[in-house]
Amino acid sequence: MKQADWEVLNAYVDGELDAASRADMAGRIAADPGFAATVAEISRLKAGVRAALQPDAVLPAASLRRLDGAINQRRRLNRVRAIAAVAAMLVLVLGGAFLLGERAGNDQVAGWVEEATELHLAWVNGEKDVNFLLDANDTMVNRSGVWTPIPDLHAARLSLARVVVSPSGSKAGLFAGYRGTRGCQVGLWIGGVPETLAETVQDFSSRDVARYAWRVGDTGYAVVALGMDSQRLSDIVAHIERWSRQSAATRLAGREIHDAPCLG
Repeated sequence: MKQADWEVLNAYVDGELDAASRADMAGRIAADPGFAATVAEISRLKAGVRAALQPDAVLPAASLRRLDGAINQRRRLNRVRAIAAVAAMLVLVLGGAFLLGERAGNDQVAGWVEEATELHLAWVNGEKDVNFLLDANDTMVNRSGVWTPIPDLHAARLSLARVVVSPSGSKAGLFAGYRGTRGCQVGLWIGGVPETLAETVQDFSSRDVARYAWRVGDTGYAVVALGMDSQRLSDIVAHIERWSRQSAATRLAGREIHDAPCLG
């Protein structure tokens, strides 16, 4: 969570957001149990602070006990201030831990995408292809005796040219390299992924390398390409994403992806 998002979260808990912003935040809370727990904890702490800062409803009677009452009231006020300080510190610590945890999760995702990039660049730079088998429909690949579903990209004029089974952290992954009729090379990495990767397609592209990634359950998908027409690659990514959410037998609609040449 960015600093600006943290400020929005505090404004939500304090009831300072407009209706549209409150609705947007409510949607995020409903979709993310971990985020909802964080919001609930911050709300509880802030409610404790507000309650502690409320003045006593009944003042000590103006009698011989007035002096003792004033002393006790000052003691209570000191305790209230101490409680408020501790609660405020807890809110800050909780927020800092939340931000640090999210930053660490983003670093894990970036590392996972980088693994896909390295596999693709090794292939592009001439690493020798390895043997594999395809089924009759080109939707299942056999590597080291294991059949794995893959998307059929023939409608995009891309044929499977490389398959590599490689570890990704503690889980195995599969890299599929597709080669086009006009020099294009598209890499697809499928494997275990940090849960912090979003389920919607995220753009991790740099100036030289186009990279897109998303998650379906505990399986991540990353598409990597160099020098490909951006619209054509966007169409390919969209179709692979749909395939990843449906079945391995899903084929691409040929008329929707044009055989544009690679650039450069």
